[in-house]
Amino acid sequence: MKLGLELSQHDASIAVQHGGQSALRMVSVGGRQERDELWPMIDTAVREIGGAPSDLTDVVVNAGPGGFTGIRTAVAIAAMLGRLGARVLSLPAHLAVAEASLDTDRSDASIILAVKRNRGWVGTVTWQDGLWASKTPPQDTNLDTFFLDHQPRRVVADEHLPEILRTKCEVVPLRTSALALIDRLEVDQTRTPLEMLRPIYPRVPEAVRIWEERKPNQ
Repeated sequence: MKLGLELSQHDASIAVQHGGQSALRMVSVGGRQERDELWPMIDTAVREIGGAPSDLTDVVVNAGPGGFTGIRTAVAIAAMLGRLGARVLSLPAHLAVAEASLDTDRSDASIILAVKRNRGWVGTVTWQDGLWASKTPPQDTNLDTFFLDHQPRRVVADEHLPEILRTKCEVVPLRTSALALIDRLEVDQTRTPLEMLRPIYPRVPEAVRIWEERKPNQ
C-alpha cells in the first residue's frame, strides 16, 4: 500500500493507493486540521480501500521548497513511517510539481517556486526514462538573471511570478497532487535513506537567520 504526502502548497492533499483502488483527502494546511486531524485522515483513507496503517509499504513526499509548516509536517510523517518499516521516496518540489503540472507535452520546463522579491527557487526538468528528472540542479536565483541567461521557452509557476516575466515564455499553472506523487512510485524505484530525509528550504528560514545574527561571534 502506498501513501502520497503533498503538503507543500495551499491546495494540499494526501492519497493512498492499493490494488487498483485509491483514496484522496484534501488538507487544510496551517490550521487545526493539519495539526490534529492528519493522522486520523490517513487512517480513514487507508481503511476506505480495505487496509490498515500497518499495511503502508511505500511513502512518497514532496520535501520542498514549499510552505514551511506543511513541508515539515509531511517530512516528519514520512520519517516516522520510515522508522516503522515503510520505504520512503523524498522528492524535491520541482520534480513533484512537474509530475502534477506537466501532462502530454514532454518538452523541458523550468519549475519556479518560492518567489520572493524577484528571487525564486528554480529547477529545470527533462523527460528521461519515463519520468521527470533534473536537467540542472535547483537553486535560489535572481529571476531576471535567470530569464536573461537561459531564455526558457516554458516555465511552471504560480501567480507570484512577476507579470513582466510572464510575457517572455509559456507559463504552465503550478499544480500539486498527492496522486501524482503515487504515480511517480510506479516508475521511480529509488528510495531515500532516512538519514537523508529532511525538508528543503529555498533560503535560510527567517527564525534561523535571526538566531544566527544574534548569536555571539565565535
